[in-house]
Amino acid sequence: MREMAELEELWSAASPSNGCIICGRVGQDGMRVFGQLICHACEREIVQTDVEDEAYRRYVEQMKLIWLSALSL
Repeated sequence: MREMAELEELWSAASPSNGCIICGRVGQDGMRVFGQLICHACEREIVQTDVEDEAYRRYVEQMKLIWLSALSL
């Protein structure tokens, strides 16, 4: 049951929106991947973050939501 709730939460978070898929800020400019926005600030952070950094793993997890949203198209 818990896994299903977690999946539903991820699925709703992956729905296309005007907010950045990483930070959630609305009204930002950036790039869209399968309808999901990654704002310029987050894009910079992702590119500049070392892969060994804990923040990088968080970015990867958030970006998985892009693929979930693509599956729902």
